[in-house]
Amino acid sequence: RVLPSSRKNEVLGFLRGEPLRDLSISRTTFDWGIRVPGDDAHVVYVWIDALANYLTALDGLALEDWWPATHVVGKDILRFHAVYWPGGGRGAGPPP
Repeated sequence: RVLPSSRKNEVLGFLRGEPLRDLSISRTTFDWGIRVPGDDAHVVYVWIDALANYLTALDGLALEDWWPATHVVGKDILRFHAVYWPGGGRGAGPPP
């Protein structure tokens, strides 16, 4: 659930707009971060790295006990947390 409703409408408007495009998960504009194997010019984008960190924080606990999760986020990163982050998590599937 996204609150306030104005922010929910913002996310829904984004989803109803243009078709979603692929999202690059690496960057070449800085040199700090986790290097992409086979391409030292690229580093993993920090938000994708955070997704893996959130999952490892569960330390073997059942994901179902923690998801869906409650996030308190700023409006400037709402799209990532309401669209890209859940989509990436669902696309990755359940942990082995």
